Amino acid sequence: MSGKRSKRGKVQRFDCPHCDSRLWRLGSEKHRLFYTQLTDMVQSTGMHRKQAAALMSRGDYVDSTAWIEEFFCGEHGKMWMLVRQDGAGCLRASLPSEQDWQRTTGTVHPHLPNPSVSEFTYRMSRGVGLAR
Repeated sequence: MSGKRSKRGKVQRFDCPHCDSRLWRLGSEKHRLFYTQLTDMVQSTGMHRKQAAALMSRGDYVDSTAWIEEFFCGEHGKMWMLVRQDGAGCLRASLPSEQDWQRTTGTVHPHLPNPSVSEFTYRMSRGVGLAR
């Protein structure tokens, strides 16, 4: 009876899309996806058009079942994954597309330099242009 309420067996595990080893959650902030267009919302969430139109009439819709989160792979290092929760509560992770990055708030695309960092600082952080 000691393990009756244990949730250890219910831990969701995610695999690296490149090497199929286990991904570890880093406890980073969940960057939720939002939709401003009805067609994008219907296509991404799988809702019926009437239900999506009713939600969009209130303004931009923030999807509570999809977010971008940071993970760690032992072989590939840090990576960002799009996590979606289905109706049964199971989580599925995949690599986010360019459109997914544009639908989040407060994120800087990891493959593009941060626009608030100067070019000089960006070059120096990469080790390019160091004096010999």
